[in-house]
Amino acid sequence: MDATCPICSKSVSRALLERHVNSCLDTQESANGSQDQEEVVIVSEDVSKKRRSNPLLSLGLKMDSKKPKVDKGTKNRPSLTKLLIEERRLKKEREDRLAKGDPGVSSDPDFQGSQDHLSQASKEPKAISQVQTPPKRSLILQKSEELAQLRREASIPLAQRLRPKSLGDYFGQEKLLGKNGLLRNIIQADHVPSFILWGVPGVGKTTLARIIASNSSSKFVELSGSQSNSKDLREVFTQATNEKSLTGRSTILFLDEIHRFNKGVQDLLLPVIEKGVLTVIGATTENPSFTLNNALLSRMHTFVMEPLSTEAVSKVINRGLYQVNRLRKSLYKLHFISLNKDAVKYLAELAMGDSRVALNLLESVNAYFSTDEFSTANKDRTGVVHLTAEMLKPLLSSRNFHQMYDRVGESHYDTISAFHKSVRGSDPDAAVFYLTKMLSGGEDPMFLIRRMIVIASEDIGLRDSSCLPFAVAAKEALEFVGMPEGEIILAHCAVKLARAPKSTKSYRALRTAQALLTEHPEYTKLPIPLHIRNAPTKLMKELGYGESYRYNPNFKHGKVHQSYLPPELEGTKFVEDVHLGTQLDENVLEDAYKKAEQLDKEYKEFKKKKKNELKQKYMHALRQHSYDENLPKEAQPEYFDGNEKDEYSDDPDCTNNFSHPYDEFLDRESQPEYFGEE
Repeated sequence: MDATCPICSKSVSRALLERHVNSCLDTQESANGSQDQEEVVIVSEDVSKKRRSNPLLSLGLKMDSKKPKVDKGTKNRPSLTKLLIEERRLKKEREDRLAKGDPGVSSDPDFQGSQDHLSQASKEPKAISQVQTPPKRSLILQKSEELAQLRREASIPLAQRLRPKSLGDYFGQEKLLGKNGLLRNIIQADHVPSFILWGVPGVGKTTLARIIASNSSSKFVELSGSQSNSKDLREVFTQATNEKSLTGRSTILFLDEIHRFNKGVQDLLLPVIEKGVLTVIGATTENPSFTLNNALLSRMHTFVMEPLSTEAVSKVINRGLYQVNRLRKSLYKLHFISLNKDAVKYLAELAMGDSRVALNLLESVNAYFSTDEFSTANKDRTGVVHLTAEMLKPLLSSRNFHQMYDRVGESHYDTISAFHKSVRGSDPDAAVFYLTKMLSGGEDPMFLIRRMIVIASEDIGLRDSSCLPFAVAAKEALEFVGMPEGEIILAHCAVKLARAPKSTKSYRALRTAQALLTEHPEYTKLPIPLHIRNAPTKLMKELGYGESYRYNPNFKHGKVHQSYLPPELEGTKFVEDVHLGTQLDENVLEDAYKKAEQLDKEYKEFKKKKKNELKQKYMHALRQHSYDENLPKEAQPEYFDGNEKDEYSDDPDCTNNFSHPYDEFLDRESQPEYFGEE
């Protein structure tokens, strides 16, 4: 069956109608485009002639005293505003005539344009009748353009589509951009100095720089540290100099990822900032103290941009949900999706302060619920798709969307510092948490065990010297077992070190001696006392090396009266008598100090008791004699003196009945012959 084309009024088969309409639209647009192109060529030729005749016009300037010429042909033309007002008046007049039932007015929309044009030509002056009313676009063309616009939007990531254009749309950074915030006042006053924006990804550094550009009268140039070099910077410097000398307009240079520039390229910014050639705004995710020159930091203020709060990320998610549903309905013909408060909060917390990650999560959720099952054509499903946090957790829990641990960045040093201080503060829970965080971030386990070996000597030291060989043994066990089971060994070592008593006596002694030599480097040249010098040769002995030295092991308890330090340092004390300091924290309760003192007292008593036990065992071992299994009991009475009983023997009563067998798996009643109970 045939149908009529709404563009060219030809009869076309219904199966080919859509293709034929698109072809007519393309032909019409190409014809209009060629006419516009001819007009543009004529105008461009006129402008080029004017610029060649006027040197000021070629520079973009004009003389204040010279009035622009008005074309005689266009002087009497009606303005666009007049045409729009007249068109609205004619439309209203036609509607009124239709309402009154005037037979001279047709209700056909295709006939409307020509009828209005005729009435306008008959009633309006000659100047207005010379302007032809453009033909009204068809409904199919409008829908086609709307769909094309929606497809272009859908091809752009959601985070890019929702990038704020003004401070009113910007979420987060209340300290900098809130009411009376420093950056807000700077932007509103249009007096932008050179500064650095430092923050984690997704907090809005680039967006804020572009908002500054839109609110400033200065020229804005954007470069990236990952794609630009010194040549690009020099070109911008030249353009900024010319711009300022010709027009007096300043330039703002935004350097995204400024930490990617090496130190030499960073030095190029110093003279242009000092001379005021341009204003530099840098954005970085790395600590500026580590990645930027000190000279550059001294000329630029650093603003720290904090990760977005959960509330701010939730607002971003709600804005993104509106855009997602708009495309689902108009472009993909899908049911709307809705998120309850718990679902929005779950996505916001999963993003960890990164708005870009939050919107990427939302896009992933939208993609999952975009199958044919959720299409509006599916009669089995109607209404809105309601999503909860419990529905999202199985979809998103298995994916590591955002990792807040950088093995080579600032987080690496911050986390290992937190781990060290947690062990030093005897907090095993915090120590295990930071250890797990580093391991989950891919940290080298050998780096962790090396730090724990240092902790065993630096923070525990003389209070429990067994921790140092324990940490070394943990390192050997880790190398032998490997990962992932090596994580258990690391946790074992971390908990032991955290719960061990602490002493910095040896560590403080080392630092005190180092500080003395740093303050008085001349002490390094003090001569060693002669009596403790080495004397391997005859000449050295004749010079007095080692003379009058008293060998300590030859004296009772090793006590002798002789000095070991140079005379200038006699009496200097490096090793203190206390393991820890004596300061009191006012925030710590008195009961906590009493409990710590009691634990310290119990530990000392335990050490004393253990020391006595070891001493007794040592004395017992000295008086014990060897046992020869080939000799009978009577032949070695010195061994069987009644003191050979111990807790590890299979025969605790030490019956020494070697004439009968003993079975360790049987009780005493089952073997009475061995125990002499027949």
